[in-house]
Amino acid sequence: MAVLIAYYSLTGTTRAVVQELARHLHADIEEIRCDRYTVSFLGWWRAAMDSRRRRLVEIAPAVHAVRDYDLVILAGPIWAWQPCPPLRAYVQRERAELPDTALLLTHGGSAGPQSLDALGAWVGKPPKARLTITAAEMKSGIYIETVAHFAQTVSPAPIPVAPVPVAPAPVPQALAVDQCAG
Repeated sequence: MAVLIAYYSLTGTTRAVVQELARHLHADIEEIRCDRYTVSFLGWWRAAMDSRRRRLVEIAPAVHAVRDYDLVILAGPIWAWQPCPPLRAYVQRERAELPDTALLLTHGGSAGPQSLDALGAWVGKPPKARLTITAAEMKSGIYIETVAHFAQTVSPAPIPVAPVPVAPAPVPQALAVDQCAG
């Protein structure tokens, strides 16, 4: 199964989660690029205002085509109780060609379920799985176990392989004692 993880990360938190998830799924990674936000007071303020207003922002063109994948995992942070604008812009642009999806959001500790609901509504079809990771889970390292479980949830079950009957190997005849002595 071909898996793409499309994500936006301003501070690196979501990036760390995505890298761990990609390791489990052997997935390709598409970083959603947006130059509008910076790690500064003005950048945070702009991010919060754009998120609250549900503004769609300019993002860079995608490197990977979503139509080439069986599953696309959409990942990003929650800003001002909403999925971040760059992730929403990506969903808006790619929605018509999205295959099955799974949703993953990182956040400081609130608005997880309603943000997943909002992101799912923008996608327009039910996701295969949903997950939020909190800042506390990141700090404690528990997110690694959570991500491993999420990877098992979204990956297909292994195809059982029926054992192939094998004929017993012929047993060589024992050498006579006098043949060994010679």
